Amino acid sequence: MDDLDSQLAVLRRDPLKHAVLLKYLLATPGARLHQIVRGDLSANLLLIDPKLSSYDRRTYPEATVAVLIASDDPDLTRELMQFVPRGERVFFRMPTDADRDVVAESFVLERRNAFLSFTGAGTGESEAEIATDVVTAPYDLFAEQDHDREWVAGLLASGRAFTSTVRESGSAIAACFAFELDKAIWEVGGVYCRPPHRGRGLARRAVQAALTELSRRDLVSRYQVGEANIPSIRLAQSLGMRQFLTLTHYMGR
Repeated sequence: MDDLDSQLAVLRRDPLKHAVLLKYLLATPGARLHQIVRGDLSANLLLIDPKLSSYDRRTYPEATVAVLIASDDPDLTRELMQFVPRGERVFFRMPTDADRDVVAESFVLERRNAFLSFTGAGTGESEAEIATDVVTAPYDLFAEQDHDREWVAGLLASGRAFTSTVRESGSAIAACFAFELDKAIWEVGGVYCRPPHRGRGLARRAVQAALTELSRRDLVSRYQVGEANIPSIRLAQSLGMRQFLTLTHYMGR
């Protein structure tokens, strides 16, 4: 299935499950999605250029191709493997051991990292400043999490993002932002608190306010954290968020 509108319609049957795939498909120039649909089952394999992602460039500089898999059935995954280039250094993102086992039939895999995705609704009053202002956004805090100012500003200017900031004496000391992945799915990212103010629950306050704002807008949240980032995992859990996905990274050869 090659028609993008048709492919998107399949992914949007379960947008939270396919949130990461939708994010990369819609935001990455030249991304190529191969999709198989059999009744209620689908398998999706997205090919992207890893040089277009600052994280991929920095973390997997040896990769020449990045592959993201989201599949309901390993047999369908196996059919899609024909589209993965051979003889190259391939960086895989995979959500299940079943898909990993299929890929391992063709590639020697080295596990590198894993990221956990959470979702949840906000409750109570916002205890941070929610804003869409392009000028006063705390870009220096977001830069600590490797988010480019121009990219964040573009999202704010287009109405596809907002910031959640905790300030003291007029200065931003903790913040995060939420941005649109696809229609009703928004990601909370860029969570950061200045070191002198840590241990006071300020990052948690910023995230809680962002979740509350998303709930007010009837939007679904996604919060991603690396498997080794225990404080951020605990933050998500303390806010009652549930984990819905683990995406494991492998280098293949």
